[in-house]
Amino acid sequence: MRAHESWELDEIFSAVILAGICGFIYAARRHSAAREELKRRNEAESNVTWLAQNDTLTKLPNRRFFEDFARRIDDRPTESGDGFVVFAIDLDGFKNLNDLHGHTSGDEMLRTVAQRLEKLFPNELVVRLGGDEFVVVAAAAAVADPEATGRRICETLAEPVQIAGAYTEVGASVGYANYPAQSESLAEAAHCADIAMYVAKRGGRNDVVAYDEDMRDLLVKRTQMELALREAVRTDLIQPNYQPLVNLRNGELVGFEALARWSMSDGTLVSAAEFIPLADATGLITELSEKLLTRACTDALQWPADLKLAFNLSPSQLADPLIGLRIVKILAKVGFPASRLELEITEGALIHDTDTAVKVLEDLHAAGIRIALDDFGTGYSSLSQLSKFQFDRIKIDRSFVSAFEGDSKQRKIVRAIITLGAGLGVSTTAEGIEKESQRTSLRTLGCQHGQGYLFGRAMAAHEALSLIEVRGSDKALRSRSG
Repeated sequence: MRAHESWELDEIFSAVILAGICGFIYAARRHSAAREELKRRNEAESNVTWLAQNDTLTKLPNRRFFEDFARRIDDRPTESGDGFVVFAIDLDGFKNLNDLHGHTSGDEMLRTVAQRLEKLFPNELVVRLGGDEFVVVAAAAAVADPEATGRRICETLAEPVQIAGAYTEVGASVGYANYPAQSESLAEAAHCADIAMYVAKRGGRNDVVAYDEDMRDLLVKRTQMELALREAVRTDLIQPNYQPLVNLRNGELVGFEALARWSMSDGTLVSAAEFIPLADATGLITELSEKLLTRACTDALQWPADLKLAFNLSPSQLADPLIGLRIVKILAKVGFPASRLELEITEGALIHDTDTAVKVLEDLHAAGIRIALDDFGTGYSSLSQLSKFQFDRIKIDRSFVSAFEGDSKQRKIVRAIITLGAGLGVSTTAEGIEKESQRTSLRTLGCQHGQGYLFGRAMAAHEALSLIEVRGSDKALRSRSG
């Protein structure tokens, strides 16, 4: 009996101990699980915070982080010698890269740009604001020469990148401003740098511009002009006009050059020298150019079959590897023969991306389209560079034509250009002929064709048809009298 009671007591005691151990283990596990849950929550909160303040593609701080950072900087007392230089960076040619190679390649380029900027500024703040826009906030003490630093940014980002087995490149437009020297807040300094960056992009891209106060008015005007331009492109307010191209030997009409003319709704005329670069900078040039070429080819179908149509391509279009395909599609759609189209390009357009330009010109030639080198002699290309390209015509810039009669040096230049054309087996056209004496001199030097106010200003499509009828009647009369 006692043995049985002793066994029961031992069993109860063991059960109590076991229950205690189990309770301890359970409590420990609960505590561990709670710790894990708390850790997971902290990590999740940290991850959410990181995602809110950083760009997932490049791993750089994002716009929200920059705004918070700017507020913290603005809230602290400004100490003597304290200051920052803010660089606003926008990639040039990034849209073309995306269009040609797809967004995967574009993403790879953005990651590469981010890595290069971080390497260039290891101790400064590098931010991706969105798209292809970046900001660098550098301590003023670390940037002895902001202009030189901006140049270094351009050079670094312009280096080729291997993507999908091929090398490609983009440029960069950079603007910079100082805080607090030029602004009351860091955010305002970033806005000022952004204004300067747009001025850099407007000036031809791959450039560096320092902010100054006069730029604010420029930005307001530019924004207004850009909005008006978008509306003009959408509503077809920009139309081609046609300037006659004439055979200098016999005065016969050989074709027309299509020139864009923008008449605003209030009747104000906007210079092509103003809106074409803006269309180029804002990415509107492709849509505008396609509309103008379609209209011009449609109008030219009403001309005699022996008259040519000359049409200008912008530098950014020549950097588009698909431009040849776009043009051929337009010709097929309208039914305009490729052999009647002559595309004009400038020297500057050729040296921006030589490899792409060579391929584009080869594609255009293969389609039967003729190529003219416009404004010859005004660019910075060398003859060795130009020898890489195949041209059918050289156009002598009006600046030479206007001065060559009274300037022996200019006359020698004009003669040299004409001789070069003859040696290469291509024809020459002189621009800006306003006097009969200029026509006579150019003809004597061997220049084949010309255009300018002497033969007619750029005119609307119906006026061009009237001129064709008059010239046709004159030609018929000369034939009968002969």
